[in-house]
Formats: sequence, C-alpha cells, structure tokens
Amino acid sequence: MECFIKSLHYKRIHTSVSRIEKEIHPSEWGEYALGELFRFEKGKRLVKADMIPGSVNYLGAIRENNGVREKIETDFFWEQNSITVNYNGSVGEAFYQAEPFWASDDVNVLYAKGFWTLNKYNALFIITVIKANRYRFSYGRKWTMEKMKETVLRLPRKEDGTPDFIYMEEYIRSLPYSDRI
Repeated sequence: MECFIKSLHYKRIHTSVSRIEKEIHPSEWGEYALGELFRFEKGKRLVKADMIPGSVNYLGAIRENNGVREKIETDFFWEQNSITVNYNGSVGEAFYQAEPFWASDDVNVLYAKGFWTLNKYNALFIITVIKANRYRFSYGRKWTMEKMKETVLRLPRKEDGTPDFIYMEEYIRSLPYSDRI
C-alpha cells in the first residue's frame, strides 16, 4: 500500500489568503432591493420528451450540483455570469452560473444591472445573503419574481451609499482556499 501511495502524483493543497484593508460591520451595511441590483428573467418550461442529451447545463429547482439537473442540446440558452435563484422546489437556492445554461421555469435568472459588474467572487457574497432570506419563502409562500425583486438585502456600502462590490469581492478572496474557486 505504501508503494502505491508513493506512486501517486499529487500536489499538496496550498492556499494564499489576502487581507482586507478595511473592516465593515453588518450594522453599517446598506439596504438594497434585488430589483435595484439585478435585471430578472424567468426560466422556460422544457418537458422531458423535448430534451436531447448534449453539453448545455439544464438547471432545475434542485439544491445540489449548482442547480444542474442534466446536460441537454439546445440552440437557446441564458448567458453565463449570472445568478440563478429557485422560486419553486428548493426555494431560495441560489447559484453562480459561469457557463451558458438553460433555466427551467422554476428558476429566475439574475443579471447585474449596468452600473456594476458581476463576477464569481462578488456573486458568491451576494448568493450567501440571498440564501439567508430563503426561510421567509417556504411552504405556502412562493418567492415569485415580484416578491424577489422587492426583497431587500443588506450589503456592504461605500460612503456614497452605493453597494461596495469591491469589498464583497475582496472579502471572498480573503477566505481560506478562495484561490481554488
């Protein structure tokens, strides 16, 4: 067994962690409606009989695997660099989408409005805050698109009152193993 283990070529996991220069306390964060920050699109229904196996991620209202239920072939898809939020099934599950995908009709797709740029780091920060709100929309109270747009998130803010997306990104980058994201 020892010889086998030695024969494996592996690299130890090392991580680099950067420090955040300024600290922001949640009590000082600003309140922003999701509709102020994102443009929303509703997913589309696709029945199993119309699915052809392929290479495009098909997102369902599930909580595992970044929401990917299976891979399909399609000419139409939503663009990457977005956040998807389930409003049915596993309500409130949110994921960052780095590749083009098809979103089922149980999923809302959120694109950053033009005054800021979404990336995987600030998206992960915002997704955590979105998920913290899911408890309010379970069982008989669906998180419809209108309710989602009106949902207020508390986020770090700059002195001028706008969301501090740079801080959000730097915070995620400062976490252990963030260089593996």
